[in-house]
Amino acid sequence: MKRGWLVRGSVGVLLAVGCALAAEPVPTTVMSFNIRYGTADDGPDSWEHRRYLVRLAIREHDPFIFGVQECLWDQGVELDRAFGGYRITGVGRDDGVRRGEMCLIFTRRDRYRVLDQGYFWLGETPEVPGSKGWDVACPRIVTWVKLRDRWCDPDTFYCFNTHLDHAGAEARRLGAELLQRRMAEIAGGLPIILLGDFNAPAAADSPPYRLLAEEGWRADVPLHDTWHAAASEQRRRGGGTFHGFTGEATRGRIDWILASREFAVIDAGLSRFQKDGRYPSDHFPVWATFHQERHPPLPGDEVDVTTGATPHY
Repeated sequence: MKRGWLVRGSVGVLLAVGCALAAEPVPTTVMSFNIRYGTADDGPDSWEHRRYLVRLAIREHDPFIFGVQECLWDQGVELDRAFGGYRITGVGRDDGVRRGEMCLIFTRRDRYRVLDQGYFWLGETPEVPGSKGWDVACPRIVTWVKLRDRWCDPDTFYCFNTHLDHAGAEARRLGAELLQRRMAEIAGGLPIILLGDFNAPAAADSPPYRLLAEEGWRADVPLHDTWHAAASEQRRRGGGTFHGFTGEATRGRIDWILASREFAVIDAGLSRFQKDGRYPSDHFPVWATFHQERHPPLPGDEVDVTTGATPHY
């Protein structure tokens, strides 16, 4: 792609990966986190008072991959500095460069190689930046990366990150249909991890959930809801993810992590991390941990030991 958040420095060094890796399986945690717009006037919960909490909440689970929603350019720059061991992929939804929300995907440099990346919009013209359609309140973007896993199987897969509309029920339903079609076209049968704030409860009467996580089993993109592997304590406390900085969920589980069956889920949950009664966002981050078998070193793989990322125009 010509525009986006691209890696600074493309030359890596070849490492003897096989010598460094033991034979035991790898527990791999991924996370999805709506971090709340940095420009929102939230008083004591404004970005300047909680930016460090966002970093701590992510580090608590040390994910190999994480996606954020409602991330603006300046917030992305901060996260880039804080998580220099990750590559970042994403653009602004309003112009395809830096304006508006970014659904960024962060991937650990020492483990994953980005083979391809891209974006599309959940609107009537998906390839046009800022595209809108149906009863959508604002443009909605999907970010995707094709990844090569240097350590584990599946060795090649896709990760998608999105944020469905908060206002339009038709936009959520049709957006989910478009998302499913485009994932099938892009991934071409390879495994998928889908992260996002779907603004729809994870329930049978929710059209986006029914399409992506239930009927999806019979579609071209069979995904399962990782939450079903959550520990009993997590399930007992409920899975509501929007809490408006109160710590008490006011809606159902609208933030999900869905994955192909190739990813064996061993645990999942949401993080209620807070410090002195202050929460990092108005959403709880959600996470899932997969049990992944190691594979022999892949020929031609190199580990990029540069840090940071830079916006490219």
